[in-house]
Amino acid sequence: MLKRRKLSQSTADLKTAGRLGMSLFSGQDAVESWQWQGNPAAVTEILRLNAMPLAYFHGRKGPVFSPLFESAEFIRELAKHQERCHQWKEAFGAVKNAFLLNDVKYAFIKSPSLFPYTSGNLDVLVREQDFDKAGNLLKQSGFVELKNIREPHKYLYKRFDCGKEIVAIHLHCRVFWGATFIGPDSEWSRADGRLLDGVVFPLSAEGCLLTTFAHSFYENSAISLLDLCVVKHLVDGGDMDWQYVRGTAKSYKWEDGFNLSVLAYERLHQEIFGSPLFPQPVLDDARRLTGRRIILRTAARGLRNDRLAVPFYLPLVTTKLLAYKKMLQSSEFGGMHRRALNLAKLLLEVLFIHILKLNPQKGMLVAISGMDGSGKSAHAHALVETLRACGLNTRYLWTRAGSQGGFLSLTKIKIFGRKSAASGQSVDQKVGAGRFQRTSRLLSARWRLIPWKVINVVDYCVFYNLMLRVRLLKRQVVVCDRYVPDIFVDIHSYVQEKPKAMWLRLLSWFLPRPTLSVLLTTPVDVALERSQDVECVDFIRRQAEVYSQAQRLLELTVVDNGHREFRDVCNELTDLVLHKYYGRKCVWFGWDQQR
Repeated sequence: MLKRRKLSQSTADLKTAGRLGMSLFSGQDAVESWQWQGNPAAVTEILRLNAMPLAYFHGRKGPVFSPLFESAEFIRELAKHQERCHQWKEAFGAVKNAFLLNDVKYAFIKSPSLFPYTSGNLDVLVREQDFDKAGNLLKQSGFVELKNIREPHKYLYKRFDCGKEIVAIHLHCRVFWGATFIGPDSEWSRADGRLLDGVVFPLSAEGCLLTTFAHSFYENSAISLLDLCVVKHLVDGGDMDWQYVRGTAKSYKWEDGFNLSVLAYERLHQEIFGSPLFPQPVLDDARRLTGRRIILRTAARGLRNDRLAVPFYLPLVTTKLLAYKKMLQSSEFGGMHRRALNLAKLLLEVLFIHILKLNPQKGMLVAISGMDGSGKSAHAHALVETLRACGLNTRYLWTRAGSQGGFLSLTKIKIFGRKSAASGQSVDQKVGAGRFQRTSRLLSARWRLIPWKVINVVDYCVFYNLMLRVRLLKRQVVVCDRYVPDIFVDIHSYVQEKPKAMWLRLLSWFLPRPTLSVLLTTPVDVALERSQDVECVDFIRRQAEVYSQAQRLLELTVVDNGHREFRDVCNELTDLVLHKYYGRKCVWFGWDQQR
């Protein structure tokens, strides 16, 4: 459902935006005889809010487009659209080739011709018998299935690079939002199989119109300007089989929503384009059928009287009640008992997740370790960005020895000297040879070393138990930049004594166990170069020695971050974590994750 906002749009701006939008589908000839009206910045904002594919304006010339291309706001938006269109189209090109080579037919369900890059994701329909094969091909092409956002008959896949989302594909085997809206097999026989814009196989005109109606009414509860332009483009084509369109809506139990959609689209078209949109018999049937029930009459009256703006928001209560009615009437769920259970499950999900805001995901603790200069912080931040793009509630956590309250209190004791206290105050300060030598001298005496270790370990245990256990109880995914191996290294890096495994056992007993513990390994010379602190040679070398022992004592997943590109290491780490998370049941409530 689209987020609702108060919109103030002039009639001139709306008409201008509408004509410009139609020129994307009908060509430049559609606006050659038309004069510009309205404010270019306001028109640009309308086009942006309504997900119009501005990239297709590139190269347009003429007096009609001059005000638009002279607008700084439009030029900025156009650059963003061109970048996204190119990125998505290039990424989907590989998917198209994989599908066609493996005899997987596909169609874009929301576009009659243009590549739908302005959607939140690419809605791609495949045949039901190809659903599993298509999903496997996406995984082989580098996509990850987001099982926490799985819905019946449609699964979401995303591809990432360097922690950034490249493209998202919603793979459908049915046109389904709570229930099926079009026969799962009918569209494959009706579509003509034309390839448009290099990558787009569209549905038939009837299928695209039905899908646009169903999505705007039942899913979004709003009609965007793009929806209106798509429907106008389809209807103006003149080959619409209205008997099939109305018969499909009736047989799949959404005739009420279809008729209200006809009236809503007709009103918008009359206001923006100044002419009728649908054939008179279609309009007459919609008015007659909506007049039979009070809820439909009330909704139709509101559609006529509501203030004009796009997106045009439909009556939310009416759309949702009709959606629930359709689910109760849809025989695909079985008998009435099964339909009622299915609807109850959906309503509980709405209550728990969307109203009460309960987190349905399972939690996970990921620990990333490595010596200074290994790049663990950069990779941890990229991983957090990826997990959040997957719709997961994710938190980042960092600390190190000497930065917690207990240690800072200890350093104020005179026997530890003023210099050591000052050296531990800034967590961002580089280690440096001076600090390393001073701390090493202070801790050379065991009567200082033992309290220093104990206080740091206690500080770590208090900090991590307070910060981690609460987050894990909330079922959050937590990425720890430094954890048990780093604590072990921190308390042994300033002295030359042999590290004792006892400290690792203590930390493992008192701290939450990670689901995945990763060690980024880096040669000392590379770490020194990345640390940008040539004076800390002794400290880095000592860290490398202790990390080697920690690796032998703990079960760590090693990722080589030596002379490799950041992209390669980041993508390996991201794949490792995502496969670990999605390799198990990842939500505690919702639709069954098993196919």
